[in-house]
Amino acid sequence: MVTTACAAAPARFAVHLRPETVTAAAHNDTSTPFNLSSLPALIEHEYDGRDFRIGHVVAEELASTRSHISYRSGDLEISGQLSVPHRRGKHPLVVLAHGYEKPATYRSGVALSREAAYLVGLGYVVLLPDYRNHAGSERDSAEPVARPLGYTEDLVNAVLAIRRARLPYVDVSRVGLVGRSMGGGVALNAVEARPDLFDALVLYSPVSSSAADNYRRWVAGRGELDERVRAAYGSPGDNPSFWGEASARGYLGRVAAPVQVHHGVADPVCPVSWSRATVAALRRAGQSVEYFEYAGEDHRFDESWRAMARRVAGFLDDHV
Repeated sequence: MVTTACAAAPARFAVHLRPETVTAAAHNDTSTPFNLSSLPALIEHEYDGRDFRIGHVVAEELASTRSHISYRSGDLEISGQLSVPHRRGKHPLVVLAHGYEKPATYRSGVALSREAAYLVGLGYVVLLPDYRNHAGSERDSAEPVARPLGYTEDLVNAVLAIRRARLPYVDVSRVGLVGRSMGGGVALNAVEARPDLFDALVLYSPVSSSAADNYRRWVAGRGELDERVRAAYGSPGDNPSFWGEASARGYLGRVAAPVQVHHGVADPVCPVSWSRATVAALRRAGQSVEYFEYAGEDHRFDESWRAMARRVAGFLDDHV
């Protein structure tokens, strides 16, 4: 390994699942982890997260309760899950941004379940939004848009919605954000879009902070998908201005929270070189960042997961 640097049970209500329609927009192809967002659009957008509702209990554990939730994000209703520890008082919030899962088989609460269980056991309230197009969330339009917001809009609106809900057991003045894989890109976009909302950011096996890297990994040469993306936005070589604005790397100076990054050296999905480049760019931007590499670990940690989880917990305890 190489190192650098209680609440009462919520009220019940019926959850109505939408049809499992796969969205194949130029900016949001749900058959791949490719998710394109415009950082200027995200920064300028007026977020309206609202109507946070707690639904039926999914699991009643010895130390926590996990429930279905829903909230509004723009024109869409988004589903998710909320885990609440059985402890008195208000607890800091950790939001989990999950990685890519096929929407047709994705189940709410399954992605990042290890991390959710670990963090709620430490006394955090844990919110896991499903994003649009997943589980009980409404589906996004397949029409290409000039300034896409994507899953990042849903993540920011999740925090605003739970803040407005004024739940007696959540301290919404203390918010940590953990993003894995595709969700790492979503999370990094979110802290750039609304740096005032988050006190700490953890990236775990994240996608690249360069949109061009992600294009080459999941879009280039993929027939119809590549044609749709290039027709809407051009390629990174043809339209570097747009692809620069779609890259979190160009906006790292807006990150106000300390950052911790974890990546397996043997990751076959998101190369470790991507995190090395992101961390280097964060440091050039003057940001506070801790970086950990794990020899032999691939995209979803196995033997090193507990060591990583302890580091994440310590980092969140220090900053949230």
